[in-house]
Amino acid sequence: MSSSDNNTATIAQQTTTPLPRFRRSSQAPRCLLQERDTALLEDLRRYRALTTSQLELLRGSDINPDLRFVSRLTLTRRLKLLFHGKYVRRLARPSITGMQEPVYLLDSEGAKSLSLKHGEVTVRAPSQMPKIAALEHILSINQFRVSLATASTDASSLEILEWQTSGETKFRVVARKVTLIPDAGFTLKTANLKLFYFLEVDLGSEPSRILTEKCRSYYAFWQSREFAQKYFCAPNVGFRVLFVAPTEKRAATILKSIQKLDAGQNMFWVTGQEEIKPERILEQIWNNANQENHKTRLTGN
Repeated sequence: MSSSDNNTATIAQQTTTPLPRFRRSSQAPRCLLQERDTALLEDLRRYRALTTSQLELLRGSDINPDLRFVSRLTLTRRLKLLFHGKYVRRLARPSITGMQEPVYLLDSEGAKSLSLKHGEVTVRAPSQMPKIAALEHILSINQFRVSLATASTDASSLEILEWQTSGETKFRVVARKVTLIPDAGFTLKTANLKLFYFLEVDLGSEPSRILTEKCRSYYAFWQSREFAQKYFCAPNVGFRVLFVAPTEKRAATILKSIQKLDAGQNMFWVTGQEEIKPERILEQIWNNANQENHKTRLTGN
């Protein structure tokens, strides 16, 4: 066990009464920031909201072993101290099947700490916290991003060149007089290719006709060369739109919506939320409307 792990264990043992999970206690011991704590705070700054499991994946895959936590227990103990020290905010996630693992966001002391490194870092006040549905959507998007980041760490020939959030990816399709707001946009670099993607984490709420019109707008964005102009690439360079569906039935609905297009069906790929994990995300999990019985890899043709 490292000295920092011993420090965490010692501090935890000093508290004879168990600390409350979602209410801060004046009896909590002082939390002295360690280097890996700062790395964890950086994760929350970049991703906005993360579950314990997502933080475990990010810290566990860090190329610097000093920034990892030796076990999930060590991580959860540290998160407890960071919560009571106001470095992170912890949110409960009740559901009809019981309590899910908590979500962590950057809090005031964490923002102050990162401000010394980056300049001013702001956090949201409790009254501005996302609603449950919005929070779950954020976590689903982050599950994709965390899985991709973790998997690419182990893939020597794959690199994430850029990740754009929803607000950064928003664009106007002049040809159809509509605005599209993908959940994210990202660029991958393989051994000899640069690949562009837009991400749509589906909530199951949009009717089939709306999905079809959205896909037509994406295709028009490419066909009109607006994509090439926005991303400074050759007119023949294309992109993929990745739909992540909450259920198998919804995935089938999305594929049927894509099949109604007159052109550009191969631009759209679909998979299920259950496939979005580090060990699966780069495997053959993606369906397209032209080849429903054939699945391809994220970096495939």
